[in-house]
Order: sequence, then structure tokens, then C-alpha cells
Amino acid sequence: MFMDLLVGVITNLRHLFLSIIFLFSCTDEEKKIDVFSKEIIPTINEYTSEINDISNSDLLNYYCNQKVNNKTELTLLKISYINMEGETKTGELVVDKNLSEEVVDIFEEIYNCKFPIEKMITIDYYNCNDDKSMEDNNTSAFNYRMVSGSRKLSDHSYGRAIDINPLLNPYIRKRDIQPKNGEKYVDRTQNEKGMIHQEDCVVKAFKSRGWQWGGDWKYSKDYQHFYKY
Repeated sequence: MFMDLLVGVITNLRHLFLSIIFLFSCTDEEKKIDVFSKEIIPTINEYTSEINDISNSDLLNYYCNQKVNNKTELTLLKISYINMEGETKTGELVVDKNLSEEVVDIFEEIYNCKFPIEKMITIDYYNCNDDKSMEDNNTSAFNYRMVSGSRKLSDHSYGRAIDINPLLNPYIRKRDIQPKNGEKYVDRTQNEKGMIHQEDCVVKAFKSRGWQWGGDWKYSKDYQHFYKY
């Protein structure tokens, strides 16, 4: 009788010990899964946008205090984008007022296909210096300036052109590469994050709304550049 009781106690203790080990094992595994999920799955929020009028004083800042007789009617867009780390950020673009709603829709489409954008800061941050903005891989729109190497106003001067990830999508004409630090990305067979390719979601989002792409040019290529007359 005593031996039977002893065997029963030992058996129960064995089951209890195994149960405790199992519980601790499950808890540790759940923690590992939770940490792993946080590391590889960034939080993607819903796309948001704002279309804001620009005051006269702010407009002067966006022109970098340049004297311009006929200023374009512009709006400031605050729109969501996904950065290179997969995080949702809010950027700013200054565009022609007549294109504002269309640009909001374009970037919503780009956002939904999870195309990554490095940053999106208005050009006055760079003192309207396009080279500095491109070298910093900044996505921008309005910039009152001439076409490089000419006396013709750029489409950016009217808020009707947008450059996306310019470092990764440089302007190329023979040996002329802009920005200079974009030489690594002249080879368009690469498929690094933020590069724009023919028929990808970025090109389709713009072209479906009547915009043109510098990547289609015959004698030069401007892979960052989208514009609408």
C-alpha cells in the first residue's frame, strides 16, 4: 500500500514538473515570436494627406526670396510616404494648385504599392539648390530655377514637375550624371529599393494621369523626373 502511494506521488510530481517546463517553454517561444515580429514587420498606417494654401510670406520662402513678377499659384501638400526602413512618414511637396488633388492621388497609389522614398522636404531647406537636394536623395517638386545649362525655366518653376529619389534615379546624358554621387545607379539592371523602373507602380501612377517620365527620353534619361504640361 505504501509503495503504491509512493509511486503515485512520484508520478504526479513528474507530470507537474513536465507541465512547468512546458509552460515556461511556451512563454519563451511566444516572447521570441513577439520580438521577431516587431523586428521584421514595420507598422504601416493608413495613407493621409492635406492640401494647404500658402501665405504670401511662406510663398516668398519657397521662392528663396527671389524676385518673380508672375508667381504660380501653389499649394503645400502634406502626404504619407513609406521610408527606406518601411516606416510611415509625412512629407511635404509644393505643387501647382491645379495639380494638387491629382498629386495626392498619385502618391496614395505609390504608398499603397509600398514603394520606398528616402525623404520629402521642400526645396527651401536646401536654399533652392537643386544639386544639394538631389545629392541628399530628396524627393521634391516646386523649385524656381533654370534648366541646367540653359536660360529656360524648368517645369519645377511652375510646380508641375516632381523628382523622386534623385540619387537612386539620376539624370544621364552621355558622361553627364546628376547628381554626381548617383553614378553607382547608372546601371538600371539593378533593383535596389527606391529605384524607378519601366512599368513599375510609380511610372504607372503618373502616366495613368497624363504625366510624362524622363526615363522615356531618347537622347538622355532623367529617371527621377515626372512632369505634366
